[in-house]
Amino acid sequence: MGAVDLRDFTPTREVISLHGLGFIQVKLGGKQRLHVWHPDLPRRACYDHSPIHNHRFAFRSTVLVGVQVNRRYSVQESELVLPGATHDLISHDGPRSPLGGRLSYVAGTAVVRPFDDEHYMAGCIYEMPIAQYHETPNSGIVVTLIKKLEESKSFHASSLIERGHTFDQDFDRFQIPPFRLWEIVVDALGSAE
Repeated sequence: MGAVDLRDFTPTREVISLHGLGFIQVKLGGKQRLHVWHPDLPRRACYDHSPIHNHRFAFRSTVLVGVQVNRRYSVQESELVLPGATHDLISHDGPRSPLGGRLSYVAGTAVVRPFDDEHYMAGCIYEMPIAQYHETPNSGIVVTLIKKLEESKSFHASSLIERGHTFDQDFDRFQIPPFRLWEIVVDALGSAE
């Protein structure tokens, strides 16, 4: 009998929810999502040490409001402790918790080097390939429309956390009620010049 794959690829069920990276995620049709960053939104407790992440899908992002900052990284990762490792690799392939996030665990270490920041104004479009590590250190209100392109079911997304810190498993994606999230989205879209 073959091995059983315990990885959970169940998507978020909610149409609108909070994300631990400090934005609201709105699921749209056609493999699209609206992401709304707002300075008043909470982030996971370890955010300052773990904003770097990747995706199991490639995507195209169109900036609708504000200036999107995208910082890509060169990452050497290993299941072993690498010499000079700066970060632990956090795998997000566990089942969804009652708080809406995936149960995650340390799956290795990584040596991380940033590339220069990219700044995209409203109307600009950029793309990210599958598994490219990046962060979006936005300030102020930013709204983007992303469209998933190629998608993989052979691996899960990962985050990187600075060594010596613990990943926050307790971020509650439902701590702000949907009606309030919609109010923030409408306000953000209304802030476009």
